[in-house]
Amino acid sequence: MKLIFWEAILLILFTSNLFAQDKIKVTGKVIDNEKQAPLVGAQVFIEDGIGTLTDNNGYFNLILTEGDYTLTVSYLGYERVEIELHTDNPNVGEIAMPVSRTSLNEIIVSASLQNYRDDFKGANYRISPKAIKNINPLSTEEVLRTVPGLNIVGDMGLSNRPNISMRGSWGRRSKKVLLMEDGSPSAPAPYVAPGAYYNPVSDRIKAIEVYQGADMLRYGPNNMYGAVNYITALPPQKTELRMKLIGGQRNYKTALLSYGGTWNNLGALVEGVYKKFDGFTDNSSVEVLNLNAKIFAKLSDDQSLYFKVSGQFEDNQASLSSQTPFTFENDPTQNPFDADRFTMRRYGVDIIHKWLPTSNISLTSKIYASDFERDWWKQVTTKVKASEVESYVGDQIFNDRYSYLRGLSFSEDDYLRVGRITNGRESTTDSRWAFTVSGIKETFNMSWGNTDQPHELEVGFKLHQESYKDRSLAADSSRWARSGYTTADLKYYLWSASGYIRNEFNLNKFGITPIVRFEHIDMYRQNMLSLRYDPDITGLEDGREYNVYDVLMPGITLDYEIPSGEIFGSIYQGFIAPSKVFGFLVEQDGVVTNPLAGESINIQPELSINTEIGWRGILLKDRIDGQLTYFNNTIRNFYAGGRNEVFSELGKFHIQGIEAGLNVSLFETGDQALRWYGNVTLLKSDIISGKLTDKDLFSQVIHNDATINEFINKVNANRDAYEIYVSDGNGGEALLTAESLTTEDFQSITSATLQFGENGVDNADAPYSPKVNFNTGFNYDYKRLSLGLSAQYVGEQFSEFHNFSNESADGAIGKIPSYFIMDAFANYDIILKGKTNLNVFINAKNLTNNVYRASRLNRATSGIFPGGFRQIIAGINLTI
Repeated sequence: MKLIFWEAILLILFTSNLFAQDKIKVTGKVIDNEKQAPLVGAQVFIEDGIGTLTDNNGYFNLILTEGDYTLTVSYLGYERVEIELHTDNPNVGEIAMPVSRTSLNEIIVSASLQNYRDDFKGANYRISPKAIKNINPLSTEEVLRTVPGLNIVGDMGLSNRPNISMRGSWGRRSKKVLLMEDGSPSAPAPYVAPGAYYNPVSDRIKAIEVYQGADMLRYGPNNMYGAVNYITALPPQKTELRMKLIGGQRNYKTALLSYGGTWNNLGALVEGVYKKFDGFTDNSSVEVLNLNAKIFAKLSDDQSLYFKVSGQFEDNQASLSSQTPFTFENDPTQNPFDADRFTMRRYGVDIIHKWLPTSNISLTSKIYASDFERDWWKQVTTKVKASEVESYVGDQIFNDRYSYLRGLSFSEDDYLRVGRITNGRESTTDSRWAFTVSGIKETFNMSWGNTDQPHELEVGFKLHQESYKDRSLAADSSRWARSGYTTADLKYYLWSASGYIRNEFNLNKFGITPIVRFEHIDMYRQNMLSLRYDPDITGLEDGREYNVYDVLMPGITLDYEIPSGEIFGSIYQGFIAPSKVFGFLVEQDGVVTNPLAGESINIQPELSINTEIGWRGILLKDRIDGQLTYFNNTIRNFYAGGRNEVFSELGKFHIQGIEAGLNVSLFETGDQALRWYGNVTLLKSDIISGKLTDKDLFSQVIHNDATINEFINKVNANRDAYEIYVSDGNGGEALLTAESLTTEDFQSITSATLQFGENGVDNADAPYSPKVNFNTGFNYDYKRLSLGLSAQYVGEQFSEFHNFSNESADGAIGKIPSYFIMDAFANYDIILKGKTNLNVFINAKNLTNNVYRASRLNRATSGIFPGGFRQIIAGINLTI
């Protein structure tokens, strides 16, 4: 009996040992052939269907029995790779996959942590999928503030209408920055109305790329400062159902549901995002629904097709009226304008076809279109002394929306924004916009010359059209009225033809890339309200004011390969299209006026000479990667800046600075990794010339002793720089010729102009151009756990061209103080049964709850926008 027992034990041990020897763990890593970046989610399988997907770092492992196999790796947009596998050598190392010749940039999302793209000439910055996953941003602005050269001009809510300043550009609604989604323009009307009143929800964004330098001339318009390209998720490699749920303070909630996969040569993804948030201040809620779908199909070995359709719908309590210093200091969450409402809807479509007629030539055709409408009802407001609010608004309104003032003491300079009362009633206005945009773009690419180091020719041509209807309504019956009489009705139409030629010459370690872009713009404006009352109109074209102009933009980039990367430099002419704000004016001898009857509109676009020189590369055996860039931009023909700040003699600016971004791997082992990153911008701006007219400074701004004395001192220190006009007592105004300005004179001022340059103020800064902007952080990974801590410092900045340091009583003017914020995150990946993955996370935004003055975005009509409220969110990301 004992013999049989031990024989059974030996048999079990022998068969167990034999089984263990038969099972081999095969490992490897899948990377992009050119960028050397890991490919996340690539399919790795053998003939009988046994397979797996690569992880977030591109690694995979398979458990196989001993033997010989053919290992196949497949990834959407890449050529399939097959390798012979022998289990006696189970570590296959790195498998490099070449991008398919029929692939499109629109569907390629690299998982690399590197902070730039190698294949873009000049400075560029990249935010990786892993960084976005860790941040779990409330808005895209939260991510973009980590990019060198970018400054975020704070707004309220979730910043669905982002305010991005790049290299010193005017930031309101990102009008000076080209915004794109998957390579297509995303602004409602990129030429006539480039303000970012549409922005993709951050939960849809997979990666973000920022482009600068002469290669910007491939894009347009608004290529003066740079571009931001939001890249959305590509179809997954295997059939996948994904659900992401987030909750947080102030009723923050997000739900994302997507389904997609790749079947042979077809990849598809459908996705929906719902987002709701009560806002950081009272009456500032946000509700967004986004639906989108995309398909990528490899039609044959030489053709591919990409199709994307999307719709976004918003219903927001959004106000342009914000806070006075008194409100901000006592309770920065206060916003009494409960009837303000912003609703919008946008539909968009992209269709791209790529054809390779020969091995070295490709032709890419893109059709894009969008349809956008918004309705923004805003309560008419005024400013009254805090001590007089109750008597002005009445008991009912005071008890409803201002009762927090009871028991507080007030000074003479304490003011509040309240709803304006006329005949005992509040009133409201509506800004109603409708846009349609469409275009077709053809791009020809050809590789020529030496096959080992070919030159690359690229030629692009685009036809683009946009229409814009701008209507304003007013209702004086109630702040809740949603219909009224028309006060403005304008129609804009524009079409453009543009093209560029670019050739990348590769000469051993040298690269020379000349590029030239040409734009022809033809646009008109019609005042439909005035035509309504004109009995003599004879056709639909009556009353059209035309502006037709051409722009030529040459540029060149040089680069030289060195052992640690490359040195690059570029120079180009950029332009900003004259929008509805100043696209229909007359300029003569440097003076800008509205056209008189019979005059031809001749206003020219803003132009610039942009230069940069820098380094980017990898040091210490891939432990450090980064880039360093010096830029120097001179802008001319500048007309409109802040709200109601215009240059009656066109302005000229000079902006220069240093941008640096660095990623450092402090240590990395099999289970652990610790990385540090840092981004810094040093900026200096000068207004070289121009004459400024500030239409609000003496008509709407409520001054106090500090701002009055500051202005008087500015004038008296440089009297020749100012033209001061005072009331003449008969309803008109007269030029004040006194050699010095007094307090008594200030009370009579009706308007003033400020001359910049040689005979005026020669040391003024551009608004919202902080001299220092710094972002840094640490990320620690241990197995499936990730932890991070980051911080940002933004230096003080002026909020208008007069460069007031002191703050007015209504908060309309004054320097924005510096501020410091800290964020933290933790997330953990859990592998459930089968291929089900679960990621749980928590993010803390603005840990210190240091509420700061974020902007004075609309000056006299808004005052202070607060920022820095702490927000804690937590959620799950489930993939099946």
